[in-house]
Amino acid sequence: MAEEFERGTTRPEFPLPPPMPFPECGTSEADVIDDLARIIDENPYPIERNFGVSYVGPPHPITQRAAEVARGTFFVEWGRTQQPASYRLEKEAVRMMASLFGKPDAVGFITSGGTESNVSALRLARNLARKKDPEIVMPESAHYSFRIAAELMGIHVNEVPLDSDYRPRMDEIERAINGNTVALVCSAPEGHLGLVDPVSEFAEIAERHGVYLHVDGAFGGFFLPFLSDLGIEAPAFDFTLPGVSSIMTDGHKLGLLPVATGFFIVRDEAMLDAIPTPTTVIHNLTATKPGDHAAAAWTVMKHLGRAGYAESARNLINVVDIVSEGVERIDGIRLLVKPMVAVINITSDEYDVRKIHNGLRSRGWGSTYGRAGAVHTVRLSIHPARDEEHAHGFIRALEESVQDARP
Repeated sequence: MAEEFERGTTRPEFPLPPPMPFPECGTSEADVIDDLARIIDENPYPIERNFGVSYVGPPHPITQRAAEVARGTFFVEWGRTQQPASYRLEKEAVRMMASLFGKPDAVGFITSGGTESNVSALRLARNLARKKDPEIVMPESAHYSFRIAAELMGIHVNEVPLDSDYRPRMDEIERAINGNTVALVCSAPEGHLGLVDPVSEFAEIAERHGVYLHVDGAFGGFFLPFLSDLGIEAPAFDFTLPGVSSIMTDGHKLGLLPVATGFFIVRDEAMLDAIPTPTTVIHNLTATKPGDHAAAAWTVMKHLGRAGYAESARNLINVVDIVSEGVERIDGIRLLVKPMVAVINITSDEYDVRKIHNGLRSRGWGSTYGRAGAVHTVRLSIHPARDEEHAHGFIRALEESVQDARP
């Protein structure tokens, strides 16, 4: 949401350790690992009980085997003759994603995640448009990385407010377009409430005005394409819509890939000519990347295929349904909106939502506390490794936390 990027009067505190000298001598492997384990134990929640962040969860087990096979490798365009295997793995993984998104000949890159992908998209859109005073138009619910990109590249952001149902006001989106507009931005879904923007409407507007459209599919890219396999109708969000210029997604959210593994996919290779790359041919922000990320992406997609990812989506839907139905059974709390993907927001018109959040914390269950406008929420972001047992355990803890919050 927009308030994430507002400059406050005071900066939040981030505790730092005292100054620490560089070690004079090494420490034994056993002692270092013991120290590491003690520090990791400071994390307040077991991984299985952390419902607060979608990428707090194990990637698919096969990624560990892939990392071992690919250890010590890297991929980057300028190094493709020295490391052709890992370069091939990246590009084949990208081609598989391009096919998943409805345009097999689309091109792109594995990135460090959503922020890099979104910044790369606005850089490309700005360079293609060549406007003196570039502007973008986006709903206020768009990810903060677009504001980072705008700050870095001198792009003005026209943010359009949401309606009472937390949806973009599409008439205002179109009215905000002007002669300096270089891109429209929408989300499938946005990350705070998990609602899918009307991408088809954005695409129609983008086509009509001849404007670049970027889709932030951080959450949806490894979920929405597989709903049809389950007999569920999904909103169009990809290159099957002619107005979509680029898409990104994060494999480390719902794709069972290691952090940080994202994808930035561009409709036409010729578009990349707008990125100056005389010898290095580096089109995005990070250059040399670890080969095991390309290997992991390639391996998991090959191993699971559509059928495996559809089963992962089925499990995720089941967990979300169990939690959502559990919330609706507890007096005094409610869902802020009906969940569309993997994000659940819980609020209350009767009780202190922060107390409910703190009650979950005290019981060892991870969630995040925040706001949607003036409404305070407990936000959950479900990792696909969660199962029915985890979902029922969370609801039991939530019931107890709500009971504690009652006056």
